[in-house]
This record gives sequence, structure tokens and C-alpha cells, in this order.
Amino acid sequence: MRCDQIKAYYEREKAFQKREGYVKKLKHGKNHRVRFNLADMIQDAIIRHDDKEVLRLLKDGADPHTLVSSGGSLLHLCARYDNAFAAEILIDRGVNVNHQDEDFWTSMHVACACDNPDIVLLLLLDHSH
Repeated sequence: MRCDQIKAYYEREKAFQKREGYVKKLKHGKNHRVRFNLADMIQDAIIRHDDKEVLRLLKDGADPHTLVSSGGSLLHLCARYDNAFAAEILIDRGVNVNHQDEDFWTSMHVACACDNPDIVLLLLLDHSH
């Protein structure tokens, strides 16, 4: 889990450095620490169905309205990976269930396309909209 995050971090760093016109050798060692922002960590926790981590990150200040790279919300991730527990938490925290990603899909579209009936039911029963 953290290994994948570290690998993704190094890949982003390499891409950034190439864009900037120079390649700097990345340090490896005991004193080199990688820190991830809360937005990346909560996305990873949702995908892994780590509900305790999702709750902890929200408590620590992670924004439930964070958008993912496709323009979708964290609720889109919940719908894609069938994480009903995290979806319910996000809905309770006021996430817009009608938010559209760059393809104009809502979380309902994603839940239906991925055949996740628990998420569909949760979205249908949401009375906040």
C-alpha cells in the first residue's frame, strides 16, 4: 500500500524534473522521508476499503469535497470501488451526489456502470438533494 504511494511519488518527481529541464538524482536513505498530502491518502484509503483510515483522515482535516484527476469527487471513487461505508460518510459530510466529472458522469452513473447496487441504493436514498 505505501510502496505503491512511494513509487507513484517518485514517478511524479521524475516527470516534474524532466518538465523543468533537469534530472536530479533522487535521494534514497534513512533520513529521506516522503510525505503525502491528505487528498492522495484519502483516495488511497477509499480504494483499499480502509474505513478507519478514511475516518482518521477526515478527522485530521482531509477535505471530503476533494476532486480526483478525472474531475470526479471522492464519491465517484466510492462508486467505482464499491465502498459503501466511505460513500455514506462522504454523503453525511455534505458531498454533492450530483457532481459531474469531466465526462458529465455522476456517482450514480459510475455505480450503475460498475454494477454496485449498494452504492446505487445509497445514492437513491440520499435526501439532501
